[in-house]
Amino acid sequence: MTKILLGWQEAANQISWIRKLAPEGCEFLIPAWSADQNLYDADPAELMRLAPEADIVVGWNFPPAVLEAATRMKMLSSAHTGIDRYNLDLFRRRGVMLTNASGTNALAVAEHAMALMLALAKKIVPNDASVRRVDWVDLTPETAGMQIGGKTAVIVGLGRIGKLIATRCRAFDMTTIGIKRDVSRPVPEVDELVPSEKLTDALRRADVVLLSLPLTPETRGLMGPEQFAALPPGALVINVGRGMVVKEAAVHTALTSGRLGGFAADVWWDYADASPAGYHYNVPSRLHVHRLPNVVGSPDVASNVHGMRERMIEFAMENVREFLAGTTPRRRIDLDAR
Repeated sequence: MTKILLGWQEAANQISWIRKLAPEGCEFLIPAWSADQNLYDADPAELMRLAPEADIVVGWNFPPAVLEAATRMKMLSSAHTGIDRYNLDLFRRRGVMLTNASGTNALAVAEHAMALMLALAKKIVPNDASVRRVDWVDLTPETAGMQIGGKTAVIVGLGRIGKLIATRCRAFDMTTIGIKRDVSRPVPEVDELVPSEKLTDALRRADVVLLSLPLTPETRGLMGPEQFAALPPGALVINVGRGMVVKEAAVHTALTSGRLGGFAADVWWDYADASPAGYHYNVPSRLHVHRLPNVVGSPDVASNVHGMRERMIEFAMENVREFLAGTTPRRRIDLDAR
């Protein structure tokens, strides 16, 4: 009998539904309830207790020690789309299959990117604050917003999310330039396709830059001083990919110098390996980028729409069904390419 560890405590209340998503004959391991954890996490001690029994692990967040302890694990079906939190060497070393929930949140994230772009372009946050203070706003160049129709959007990363962003930019009559590593095949969602090595050249033409990249060794710090310097004065940058794609000091300098018109993000910087050791107090930016007046932020909630958690579970369990049926899951991660 296949034992499946469901790594979140709300699974206890969802188990009747989840059984219907799995093949017959599976046994489910569910962590005991802890008031110190949210619905879609679990007590690490409970996960450590159950992990050695699991043939398949499903869920969102697993401390590295839990996956090390899962010595029977043949598959991890992540309900996330990103996989940068996992130690891929462990999966390679043990021959464990890794899948994700790719595609579940693409539309929600693309919509969020557009919301952030419009909030920046139309100065929604400062205008809202003025209304709440009952302040008069003079119609000056400083208070004027950007009319995005007719402007040029550079979309960096043309996966599912990037393509959906490009389609929506076109709906606003924007010219779209897509940045992609492989440009051997056309991408009809954009007006122009540019290879990654020509990114800086493309940025010179951008009114708006939308980042929808995963975090890889190649994309880490992709937007640095050279890239921000290439942007025309007043350009806007929106990041819905990964925080570490943008160099924090570079965007801070671009904003405080007045060159960059605005920055919006749903994803921020990771200080897990920074001093002090064990740094645990989450802040969006140690340089206080999130407090600058020309910044709009949200706390990693782009995919937080009604029904999303259930959809992620459905995708994760679909991967499990395909795996147990002896077929290669369509959302399998190619570990050799990472």
